[in-house]
Amino acid sequence: MLGVGVAVLMEYFDTSFRNVADVETRLKLPVLGVIPFDPGHEDHDHPDPAGHEPFRVLHTNLNLALKPGQPSALVLFSAGPGEGKSTTIHRLTRLMAGAGEKVLLIDSDLRRPTQHRLGQRPKEPGLSDLLLGDRNLDEVLQRGVAPGLDFIASGGASGFTLSLLYVNRLRELIAGLKGRYDKIIFDSPPIIGVSDASVLASVVDGAVLLIQHRRNPQSMVVRAQQIVEAIKTPLLGVVLNQVPTGS
Repeated sequence: MLGVGVAVLMEYFDTSFRNVADVETRLKLPVLGVIPFDPGHEDHDHPDPAGHEPFRVLHTNLNLALKPGQPSALVLFSAGPGEGKSTTIHRLTRLMAGAGEKVLLIDSDLRRPTQHRLGQRPKEPGLSDLLLGDRNLDEVLQRGVAPGLDFIASGGASGFTLSLLYVNRLRELIAGLKGRYDKIIFDSPPIIGVSDASVLASVVDGAVLLIQHRRNPQSMVVRAQQIVEAIKTPLLGVVLNQVPTGS
């Protein structure tokens, strides 16, 4: 009886997002994709072709939410750390490129960069070196990390953070890159407690909020939504991540 009582209380006081209906009702945003929990397959070479299907759905819904035929710069962000954002971007960008789009992935999570490890690429030179003026674009651009996909790593500048000082430089960079790529995808740090994500959101064409299933309180996610909406950046929708396959 005690065990049942504890379980009921835990369920009652759990205010995290549990399903698509919770997300769309509370946030008033469409769910662009539902990514199932898949331990051990963070690489894009998934042994089961069906494992790519959630990312194809997400890719399709993203394209439907954007203006057709126009290059776009997007940021994928989360409220807190450890929600699977970087792994999702890693697989999504490769699927985008495999579908025929010219894609550039930029690791702008300068505090806890992950994309270089997921792609087994060098961490530097990268974005921080470019923004500081120590390197030019051709020096930091890693071409052909996958067919149709180029990559800019986080870089090696110690203690570097994105600030309002770099907003104009980022805008100029994005404007120039749109002449080369169909999609420019930024991997962002968490938006709560870190200013870098807000700076990124202010310079891109749209943002996508990633939520890990049953992880953070709804109030925390709503706060992340409010931060982006205050910047006047279009919030295209939500990705619900690591959903148990039986749900």
